[in-house]
Order: sequence, then C-alpha cells, then structure tokens
Amino acid sequence: MRKIGPPLLAIALFVLIWWGLSAWAASMFMPNPLEAVEALVRRLRAPRGMTHVLMSIFRVSVGTLMGALVGTILGVTTRYLKAVEVAVRSVLYPLLQSVPTICWALMFILWFRLNGVAPILSVMVATIPFFIINTWEGMKELDTSLVEMAFSFTRNPFKTLRKVVLPMLYPYLFAATKSGYMIAWKIIMPAEIFGATSGMGYMVHQAFSNYRIADVFGWTLAFACILLFFDYGVFNFIDRKFVRKWKPREIKP
Repeated sequence: MRKIGPPLLAIALFVLIWWGLSAWAASMFMPNPLEAVEALVRRLRAPRGMTHVLMSIFRVSVGTLMGALVGTILGVTTRYLKAVEVAVRSVLYPLLQSVPTICWALMFILWFRLNGVAPILSVMVATIPFFIINTWEGMKELDTSLVEMAFSFTRNPFKTLRKVVLPMLYPYLFAATKSGYMIAWKIIMPAEIFGATSGMGYMVHQAFSNYRIADVFGWTLAFACILLFFDYGVFNFIDRKFVRKWKPREIKP
C-alpha cells in the first residue's frame, strides 16, 4: 500500500484539479474527466477502435527497436573504427540531435506517402541518439580486464562482443530503451497526424477536425495511460527481474 498510495493520491489530485477547471470554464472546449473517459470508451468500442491503439503501439515498438539496433551498432563501432567515430561524432549525431523530428516526419511522408512507414521511421530517427550516447557512456565504463581476459580465451571478436561486452552494456541499453520509448510516444502523435491513416494520432486529428473535443481529451488520456503502463508496469518489472542483476553490487566492509 505504501508503494501505490502516493501515485494514487497524485492521480486523484490531478482528476480533482481537472474537474474543477472544467466546472470553472463551463465550456465545450474543456470537458470533465468523465466526459473524456466516456468519449474514449465509445471510440474504443466502435469498429476498429482498438485497432488504432494497437497500430500506434506497434509503430512505437518497431521504431524504437530499429532505433536501438542502429544506435547500438553505431555506438559500439565508434570504439573500434576511427572512421565511424569521426562520422558519427561530427555529422550523424549532431544532425539527428539538431533537426526537429517533425521535419524528418514531413520528409518521410513525401518519400513514402500515407502508408504508415513515416511514423515508424520518425520514431527510429528520434530514438537513435539515445542509444548512441548511452552506448558511448557504457563503452567508457567497460571493465577492460574482463575484455582482455575474454580475448585470451577466444580471438573471435563477435563472440567477445556477445558474451562479454553487451552484457556489461545492458543497464545502459535499458536506460536508452526506456527513455527512447517514452519519447517515441511524443513523436508518434504528430507523425500519425501528418503521415498515417490509422493510429491514435490520426484519431486525434479526426476528432479535432470535427470539433469532437471530448474525443481529443479521451485519446490524450489514452496516451497518458499507455505511458504510465509501460513506465511503471513493463519497464519497472524488467528492471527488477532482469536488468539489476547486471549492475555491480556494493561490497560492504
């Protein structure tokens, strides 16, 4: 009860403030929480309602996975290949960090049209820097003695990478995955608004275009609930069960 008490109190306070603002505004542009929930339930029960939610989850997950793969490869190879390090540090990383993601999304829409590819690629581009920088930091903290010991048993660099280097990078990669996945949900909405004909962002755009303000609030609430589920549910569970065992334990005197 001690663990769930403060979050429940914070949620209750948020709902009360929202309800108070709605009552004070007394406007169709500020629906109360009950109206937003009713609108969301009505849309989810409609044909293909849940399909839009699942499509957004799919795009975010695939885009984050692609960003993790590309970013981790780039981050690791910068340690071993000088040309890759120069290219990533001087061009690729600053470019991905400086260009707004919405610009990438618009370019992907021009190239791939409204077929759902643009949101996935937008998420990938947005998450790559998280994995590059976390992999860099992880590579700095590698136990070089373990790596040297591994090379004394095998000269296969890929086996050393898989058995020794990557396990030591797990906490850093997990941190990048968690941060990237949370950011990806902020990217997917504008990407789907401009570059998709399905998904939660598309539904927000449709609701806004038709002045269904309660639906806009309902879908926004769904975004928040999904983020809370993955943050406090999925990622916390993975952290407790799998990631913490790779973290070094403090030796008590």
